[in-house]
Amino acid sequence: MTAAGHAAIMPPVIVCHCRAVNHRQIEAAALCGASSVREIVGACGAGGVCGGCRPAIEELLVGVEVSISAPAAHVAVA
Repeated sequence: MTAAGHAAIMPPVIVCHCRAVNHRQIEAAALCGASSVREIVGACGAGGVCGGCRPAIEELLVGVEVSISAPAAHVAVA
C-alpha cells in the first residue's frame, strides 16, 4: 500500500515525540520536496531534538519515494 493509502485508513501516529510530529506531517513535508532527514528537520522539526525518530523518518521517506515513483493505475474509459 502506498503512503497515500495508509493515510486514508490509518490515524495519525506520533513519530517524533520531542516535537509531537506525526507521520502525516512528515509525509506531507516529503511530498512538498523534503527528501532527507535533514530536510524533514527543517520542514517540520521532526528528528531535530534527540534523533531517536530518525530511523522511522528514513522509512517514511522511502515509503513516500516509492509511492511517488510507482506507476499510476490506468483506468480504461468505455
